[in-house]
Amino acid sequence: MKKTLLVLAMTSLAVLASAPAATAFEGGGRKPSEAPLIEVGRHYTGQLTNRKDDANYGGFVQVAIWRLPPLSARDVLYVNWHSLPKTGSPGYFPVCMMFAQGIDDYTWGTRFSQSGGNVCEGSSFTLSGSGTARTAITVPETNASSSYLEFFTLAEQTTPAKFESFPYDFTIDPPLHYLGLAVRDKKKVKANGIVQATALQANGLPAPDGLAFNLTVTWAGSGSATYSGVSSAGVVTFQLALPETAYDERGTFVVSHPADGVYVGATARLRMNIKEPGLTPCARAEIQELSLRRQYKRLSRRAKQAHTAPRRAAFHRRAAKVKRRLRAAHLKTDSLCSP
Repeated sequence: MKKTLLVLAMTSLAVLASAPAATAFEGGGRKPSEAPLIEVGRHYTGQLTNRKDDANYGGFVQVAIWRLPPLSARDVLYVNWHSLPKTGSPGYFPVCMMFAQGIDDYTWGTRFSQSGGNVCEGSSFTLSGSGTARTAITVPETNASSSYLEFFTLAEQTTPAKFESFPYDFTIDPPLHYLGLAVRDKKKVKANGIVQATALQANGLPAPDGLAFNLTVTWAGSGSATYSGVSSAGVVTFQLALPETAYDERGTFVVSHPADGVYVGATARLRMNIKEPGLTPCARAEIQELSLRRQYKRLSRRAKQAHTAPRRAAFHRRAAKVKRRLRAAHLKTDSLCSP
């Protein structure tokens, strides 16, 4: 039995001896070419230290570099991250974060310094309070393979008694794409008129069809009304039906699209005078039909009263043309005025 225990103990020691020694720096790469690719939604952990021997920038900063998936200009990237405070300083979180694009193994250090990373200022993001943050980063340029997150801390200690480790973790959400929104400029609008907005993507192309938008109209006396619409070829149209309390008031028209997991939230506003309602499409169609009906009756009567065959035929031809227009007007009236 003792012999068996001795063999097991020796085997365990051999396994431990052959296992690689744990390093103080964990997670991320020390330069862009070593940076692991981040997957959206996956939870990552890492660890930095304050040891000078672990510094990979300037001999006094330790930087962990992570590669981001392809990004487009004006995308919004949300980074959910967390770190622990420094020992003896409960309110001080030593890990900072920076976003970088277009760097390589030879240029990343210069860009890091120019952005203020070596002192956790400038373009850096920091933690406060609970040590947890949801940081929104707006992407400046389209980049398929050279966008990075850099987590870093000062690494200046040479005395073992002062050595510390700073664990951190993070996830990134799917990037939200830019959506430009503008209300088409008008000085006034009828209470039963239409309001249109233009929705464009970052590349200037129209927003996809079918995106949902809201219009909120407010005016004096706490009056308000809301409408909904969807995009079509980059245009969103809202049909108004404002109450009498809005007549002759100056209203604020706010068009919005909430963040939907694909596009960022977008808002546009315009101030316009609200006029009393004009004729509805139904009323205009009824007036047009009535006018054509009267014209047809008048031509038919004159055809009957004509004294010569050529004159009678001319009136009949004109009456036939008006009759065709009258049929089309009648169909339009039925379409617009049907409940």
